[in-house]
Amino acid sequence: MAKRILGSMLILLLGMVSFSFLSGLKVEAADRVHTVSSQETVESIAAIYDISTEQLMNMNGLPDGKLYIGQKLTIQTAYTPSNYQWSERGKQIGNYAKSFTGFKKTAGEETPIKGFDSSGLIHWVLSRQKVPIDRLSVEGYYKQGMDTNAPKAGDIIFFLEKGSSKAVTAGIFLGGNQFVNSGYGAETVQVRSTTEKYFAQYQVEYKTYTPKGEHVVQNNETLKSISDNYGVSVDTIKKRNALPTDSLMQGQYLQIYSSPLYPFYANQEASYDKAYDVIKYAYTLRGFTYVFGEYDPMIGMDCSGFIYWAMKEQGISLKRGSAADYYSLLPKLREPKAGDLVFFRDTDLSREITHVGIYLGEGRFIHTTRNTGVHISDLTTSYFTQKFESFGQVQVNMD
Repeated sequence: MAKRILGSMLILLLGMVSFSFLSGLKVEAADRVHTVSSQETVESIAAIYDISTEQLMNMNGLPDGKLYIGQKLTIQTAYTPSNYQWSERGKQIGNYAKSFTGFKKTAGEETPIKGFDSSGLIHWVLSRQKVPIDRLSVEGYYKQGMDTNAPKAGDIIFFLEKGSSKAVTAGIFLGGNQFVNSGYGAETVQVRSTTEKYFAQYQVEYKTYTPKGEHVVQNNETLKSISDNYGVSVDTIKKRNALPTDSLMQGQYLQIYSSPLYPFYANQEASYDKAYDVIKYAYTLRGFTYVFGEYDPMIGMDCSGFIYWAMKEQGISLKRGSAADYYSLLPKLREPKAGDLVFFRDTDLSREITHVGIYLGEGRFIHTTRNTGVHISDLTTSYFTQKFESFGQVQVNMD
């Protein structure tokens, strides 16, 4: 009897020790950080921890298999993939930003090799996460970002001088009080806190480049599968994105919910009946690549090809022409409406009209460029202010 009791106690004790030990291992695994060394690859690191390369990339928001010496990767062996929704996308952005902790701060730079300043870090992380944006200053990102009262991981946190709207620095928000920042009190990229004495002296505001309800079409997805995933009807998704057919292209951005994806056009007077549909559909093409002389998103589009495709898909008859051709066709005006075109001169070292975009409202326009593809820009940035020529009034009967 005594032996049985002693044996039971030993088994219980072993069980308690094992439970504590295994629990400790589980926590340690969830919090493990791997620092990339020379010659390591996504495949070799995934093999070390017995996880898939896809899991490793998703955990850290890696846009591709490119790694950098010193990059810090989070390892969570219990990782479970989830649907590609706006919140998950924001987390990937935040995780990717954190992976550059310890990389050097370098004024005016924007790459892991040369270093980052605060705006350079924002540009690198967002653009590598397929958020199509221009390379701007901190002030530029503040002007271009969309206001949000409910910041999420992956949004941008700005520090403004109190009593003014001058942005001093910015970082990538992680949630709570934390954000990733390059500069101000550190010589490297660091995870910082809004409670630190330096940052506490400023007014904090948040902007988003990954709005709620945005879904990026993945390979083999259909309108039906996306509809089932979100519980929103196929017809509603088509209407909110002005999709001309049920066909989708991988990489298209779809607005799922009812709030306008980019609200600044919603209160603008439309230039013509189908202007809002052209804008909604143009939004779905953000991030598609630039190819000179082309107009098909699956191949690539130049600036005038993008205009031609967006209007053609909405049933607007428009000859395929250059930016200069469209400029010559349209009456010029000072006060544009949503859907009008905006023209620029001397963007390729010539003195001609060389670039065109679709005006959205509040100084924004959507267009495509070599480095970024289809994206939204702000007319008030110094580059576009210098190159701006005029607005052109769009007419439906162009032929």
